[in-house]
Amino acid sequence: MDLLSALHSFVRVAATGSFSAVSRETGVSQPTISRHIALLEAHYGTTLFARTTRSLMMTEDGRSLLPHAYEVLEILETAETVLGRRRASVSGLVRLGMTTAFGLYFTRRLGDLLERHPDLSVEAVIRDGFGDLVEEGLDLAVRVGDIAEGSLIARKLGVVRKWLVVSPACLARCGTPQHPRELPEYPAIVYNYGGGRHDWHFFRDDEESVIAPSTVFRANSSEAVLCAVSADVGIGLLPEFQVRDAVREGRLVRLFADWRIPDLPFYAVHTGPRTLPLRTRTVLDFLVEVSSEVLRDDREP
Repeated sequence: MDLLSALHSFVRVAATGSFSAVSRETGVSQPTISRHIALLEAHYGTTLFARTTRSLMMTEDGRSLLPHAYEVLEILETAETVLGRRRASVSGLVRLGMTTAFGLYFTRRLGDLLERHPDLSVEAVIRDGFGDLVEEGLDLAVRVGDIAEGSLIARKLGVVRKWLVVSPACLARCGTPQHPRELPEYPAIVYNYGGGRHDWHFFRDDEESVIAPSTVFRANSSEAVLCAVSADVGIGLLPEFQVRDAVREGRLVRLFADWRIPDLPFYAVHTGPRTLPLRTRTVLDFLVEVSSEVLRDDREP
């Protein structure tokens, strides 16, 4: 057991607040994680965590050590990368959580990543709901919308532009709305990606229109919503990159293109440390590459 392993366990316990969580994410037994912390406490002659049967709190000395531990691990990772000891073979498993639409696009591009790094493997957890990265053992995840968890380290990948779309057959049956305020008269397919109301917001010049859609079908999967829209059930609001090919090919029609619909920020997130293992950083870099193909940049009009 060495100090570097102990420091790595220390920063993960600090990030997760749990020995058992670090054990699950690293595959190292919980007693070993405890021994790592005990080794550091003996080495520095102090207590790093105040433990009770129900809680684990970092002490003042623990908080003082934390930035130095990050710095040591970052220096080590940088040195290994510069010296090329691991660059020749990016290897190991990365567990990646993704939303449905983006996950399917990423999967279609996965061959490019694995061709570059044949010793790398990726396990995808694909769903539109957000889970806990530590509990699910995820190395990386993508998140749509603002990041509420302060423990997550986030990298913004761009923004998701949304389009209101409908099938030509549905338009032929129901007619074409001329203004967003007419939308409550039309059947709506709602992407129910979270709790609460899901009003549709439209802006044009100084005009704002907030619509409560007349929902005939809702789903927590964007793919299910797209299937319903494509099956002529009603009008749906979906990510641009998910529907733009169908719009270009005439299978779907975009409504109110002259109105602005608020974008959603799109992030890659992880729980730390700041310097990721090379395999995880490689997948993160590929996420950035794929995102540049499908997401809108903040600076675009």
